[in-house]
Amino acid sequence: MAPKPFNFPAKRTTAIFLLTATTAAAAAATANSDNLSADKIRAQIHGIVRTTRAISTVASTVVDYEFSLRGLQKHSDQYHQTISQVHQRSAERFLKLCEANKGFYVKAGQFIASQKVLPREYSSTLSSLQDQVSPLPFKVIEKVLKDNLGPDFSEKFLSIDERPIGAASIAQVHYAVLKSGQEVAIKSIVSHGLQNAKKICTSVII
Repeated sequence: MAPKPFNFPAKRTTAIFLLTATTAAAAAATANSDNLSADKIRAQIHGIVRTTRAISTVASTVVDYEFSLRGLQKHSDQYHQTISQVHQRSAERFLKLCEANKGFYVKAGQFIASQKVLPREYSSTLSSLQDQVSPLPFKVIEKVLKDNLGPDFSEKFLSIDERPIGAASIAQVHYAVLKSGQEVAIKSIVSHGLQNAKKICTSVII
């Protein structure tokens, strides 16, 4: 009788992930609290959590493939059925990872979804990332406008539409009108995973 496909214990994975992330984040924050600002500490902790989440996802996937396919004849019907199930579970894990970590991970997921050489379970599951990027709150964009253009940035514009006309994993665009009456697009280079916009670029709408 073929072995039963392995299902990685979700509760145990979650517990290990949370314990590892919390311990690492606490250690990093304690070690650097004297030299880093609160924002930098939060960013560092967030980075550790994202990295730990990625490692946990990869480890779970490797274990799933290893145990689920163990003892199966490579070209048997049971093997093909089982590996398809593992592909699907793994693709769903990576989808959750991309949705949670955002930023670069979403771009990576979109790239993977476009690769026809990968199992169809991956491309079909990750294809949902193509239109799942949520825009950043305008208060984040407002903060970066102040950082780049000064606290009186609003005096340079007649209006700024708080609703983005475009949002991607690495950029967000808002429509605005300068005091001269010229229509422009404010493009923010953003990191959705950190909920932070790092750079602003204003260009004329043609």
